[in-house]
This record gives sequence, structure tokens and C-alpha cells, in this order.
Amino acid sequence: MTIKKRIVIWYTIWMSFLVIVTLVILLSGSGMLVRREAIADLEEAVNDAAEDIWIRNGRVITDDVSFFDDGAYISIWDKSGMLEGRFPEDAPSAEFQNGVIQNPQGESGAWYYLDIEIGNGIFVRGVARSYDVGLFVSSMQILIFILLPVLVLLAALGGYYIVRRSFKPAEKVIRTAEEIADSDDLSKRIALGDGSDEIHQMATAFDNMLERIEAAFEKEKQFTSDASHELRTPIAVILAESEYAGGHIDDCKKMEEAFSVISKQAAKMSNLVSELLMLARSDKGTLHLHPESFDLGELGEMVVSTLEEKASCKNILLSVKAAPGVVVTADQGMIARVMINFVSNAITYGRDGGWVILRIAERNGFAVIEAEDNGIGIDKTHIERIWDRFYQVDPSRSDNSSGAGLGLSIAKEIIIAHGGHVSVESIIGQGSTFRAELPMG
Repeated sequence: MTIKKRIVIWYTIWMSFLVIVTLVILLSGSGMLVRREAIADLEEAVNDAAEDIWIRNGRVITDDVSFFDDGAYISIWDKSGMLEGRFPEDAPSAEFQNGVIQNPQGESGAWYYLDIEIGNGIFVRGVARSYDVGLFVSSMQILIFILLPVLVLLAALGGYYIVRRSFKPAEKVIRTAEEIADSDDLSKRIALGDGSDEIHQMATAFDNMLERIEAAFEKEKQFTSDASHELRTPIAVILAESEYAGGHIDDCKKMEEAFSVISKQAAKMSNLVSELLMLARSDKGTLHLHPESFDLGELGEMVVSTLEEKASCKNILLSVKAAPGVVVTADQGMIARVMINFVSNAITYGRDGGWVILRIAERNGFAVIEAEDNGIGIDKTHIERIWDRFYQVDPSRSDNSSGAGLGLSIAKEIIIAHGGHVSVESIIGQGSTFRAELPMG
């Protein structure tokens, strides 16, 4: 059974119960109210009559008394019988009880009696039929039996209408999901529009999820395509050089050149596979860190000394400006890799005869690593994608030993894994500054 049917059935049963309880309360309350009203009218008629009756010299004076008032029969009695007034012929006899409401049963039905003694054994008796109350209650019962099925039917129809309208957006969600599943088109959206109910919130969340899935899927396709492209080139070179070496087995020099090329391309493939493995571990959240406390300035000096030969090939002046005592607790090998990627990237895209500065400082509780250069700069259109995998602003100027466009992506993943963040500032023709911030401690 669908949720819609279960809600309609539950709603109908619950509303029927409420209607029945309400009508029963109304019936019993109305009957009680009518009885009280009848008794109150009888009491008022008898009291009014008693106030207007006078006894003088043994005589009963009733000049202003109305012997029939609002359905009540008024009569005056003493020990010998009725002295004056009106008393229904079909009313039963009953003993006089001062101030007590009696409800005797006669052949023609039930009655209400009220007696008030006005002195010397003289009573004013008020008599009223109670069948009007029973008639009202019976009428109400008939009305209830007619209204109850109608109200239940209206409750069921109203519940079905409300539930159907409420679940209509859910049906659109289901249809859209089925269309996406059938067509594999992740660009489709539910787009229910404005709304604050739970189904609109669910649809919005579903659209946001689809957007992220589509972006991840496209990124994964691009990643696979780029990885295949990057691996295809060295593999083609290795195959070509192996074939070339096989054709010159007797020529040691040519064999040596071929094996040298094969070794470089194999190293490039190994480096690429290692970087891909690190990114895959980062995506899965299985990138293992080995934190230790160390001075970032000292690590920066080591990194710069390692890259001095590469910088000298382009006559780039490489230096370190580190504030003293900038100590962090992190994976030293990975942070060194971040520094190497930043500085190496600055050298690769730096101008001949230029400079690159590795800065280490502390700001607002964060350790800051900056690689600043006066190179070619980066256009604003590339800034947002500079951290994407395999993305290169100018592939023709990349280092032939790596050049896969994964260095900055890896640096970003490492810093994020340490709880930090990265950023870049650049001006075309003036240079760039790549920045990583790590929490201290």
C-alpha cells in the first residue's frame, strides 16, 4: 500500500472518530442543556407565581398570577385538593415536596413537578411536560445519523485531495529520477520552484546532489582522459625507443641513448602513477599523515637548496625569507612536497634572470608558506582552475620531467588534509604568489 493511501485511510479514520466523539458530546450536552432549560423555566414560572399569590384572612388572592407560563401549568393546592389554577388531566398524581424537582412518569409520558409552600399548608405546584426534551434528543439522533456518513465522506474526500496535492511534487521527483536513470542524463533537474515544505526542500537537496554528482562525474571523465593522455605519451616513447634499441643491438652508443630515454620516460610514468595514487587516497580519505613538530624555516632552507640547480638554469635568484620560530606539527615530508611544488612551479613559469622568494611567516594563528615570483603571471580566467588536476596554464613551458599538471592539486590536497587552505594571487606580467596556511601547533 502506498504512503498516500495509508495517510488517507488514517486521516479518514481519525476524522471519523473525532466527528463521532464531537456529535456524541453535542448530543448528550444538548439534551442536558435542554433539560436544564426546561427545569429553569419551570422554576422561574413557579417562583413568579408564588411571589404574586397572597393569603389574607384565609383567602388566596391570585389577581396577577398566570396559570400557564412558558409551557408550565400553575396550580394552588392545600390538604383538600386544588384550590385554583390549571393542572393537566393526564398528569400523574405525586406527593408534595417543597422545593424538589420531581420527574414522575404518567401514561402520556414523563413530567417535571416543582412544589413551593407559601404557608399554612398551601402549595404552588408547577407542572411541565418533559416529552419536548426527548423529542429534541430523538431529532438530534436522527440528524446525527444523517450527518455522520456525510461528514465521514467529506473528510475522506478532503483528505485525499490534500494528500494528492501535497504528494504531487513527490511524483515529479520520482518521474525525474526515472528519466535520469533511463537516459543517464545528469544535467536534468527537478526544479520544483519556490516552496518551504519538506518535499520542496527534498527536491532542492536532490537538485544540489545531482549538480555535485554531475560535476564529480565530469571531473572524473576529464581526469581519466587526462591521465590516459599523460600515460600514453611516455608509453609510446618507451615502445618506440625499445624498437629502436632492438634494431641497433650492435651499436652500444645508440643502445645507451635509447635506454636513457626509456629510463626518463619510465621515471616520468612512475612519478605520475605515484601522484595519481596520492590523489586517489586523498579522495577516499585514506591519506595517512605522520605528524611531527618541526621548524618551517629550516625545511624551507632545505627545499631551496635542492632546487637551486634548477633555478640557476634560468638565471633565477632563489632565496628564503623565514620568520624565526615558526613551528608546526605536520607531516614533514608532505609539507616539503608542497614547498617543492610551489617553488618549482614558480621557477618553471618565472622569467629568465628573475627571482623567486620562499616566505615563511606566522599570521593570526596560522603558519603561512608563500612562493612569490616576478614571472609571467596568470590570467584571471585561469586562476579558478589553477588547482584542478592536470590543468596547465602554459603546457609548452612545463618541466619535461613531470609536467602533468598535478603538482598544485597535490599541494592543495595535502594542505586540506592538514586542516589548512591554499590561495593564489597573480598579475599578468608582474608575477604570482602561491600561498598555503597551516594551523599552528
